[in-house]
Parts: sequence; structure tokens; C-alpha cells
Amino acid sequence: MSEKIRIVEEIYANFGRGNIAAIVETFADDIHFVHAGGPEIPYAKDRRGKGEAAEFFADLGAAVEVTSFEPRRYFEREDEVVVLGHWSGRSRPAGRAFESEWAMLWGFDGAKVKSYRAYEDTAAVARAFASR
Repeated sequence: MSEKIRIVEEIYANFGRGNIAAIVETFADDIHFVHAGGPEIPYAKDRRGKGEAAEFFADLGAAVEVTSFEPRRYFEREDEVVVLGHWSGRSRPAGRAFESEWAMLWGFDGAKVKSYRAYEDTAAVARAFASR
């Protein structure tokens, strides 16, 4: 296994343990961190820098009760790792459940994460946050 895939696997393991500080430690100071989605999804924003990237986890935790998170396939090419997976959760504001396949693109500068971009079924997630 490559060092970059090992780093991403450890990020996911730390996410499962709630060890956000360890995740943020892997980020470059000038990371560009993007989680796709419209304004209905509270954690979906374009963020720059370690501080803003760290805020993603607080925003996600306030908005979603994660019920499953499963990375399934890893691909590496040069300084990038792509991971395909699945997750499910419940929106805290509306109490509605959702599930989605996802893809995450991790860009590296050496051993530091320089960029992150996540894609998911934003329509399914947004429905869980919509007011009726």
C-alpha cells in the first residue's frame, strides 16, 4: 500500500474515532477543502486553510448524525488518491434519514493533504434537510 493511501485510510479511521485534531494535522496550512452541495446542506462549502477545513467537521457534526460511513475502493495516481464509498445519516434539524454513494478526491503535496473535494448525491442529502 502506498503512503498516500495509508494517510487517507488513517484520516477515515480518525473520523470514525472522532479524532478531528489528528485529521487536521494531515492538512497543509493552505489546503483547499470543498464539499459539494447547495445551500440546503449546512456543511457543503468551499473552504480555504486549515482553520476553515477544521470547521467542516463541526458543521457536519452539528448537521448530521452519521449512521454509516464505508470507504470501498481506493485509486492512486501521482499526487492524488480517489476513494469511492457509501454513507448514511440523519439530518439533525429535520430528523430525516438519507444515504448516498460518494467520491472523495485527495490531493497531496508530499505527505500533506493540499486539496480535498467530495461528491455525493446532493439531491438525496438536501431532501433530508428540507423543511416540509
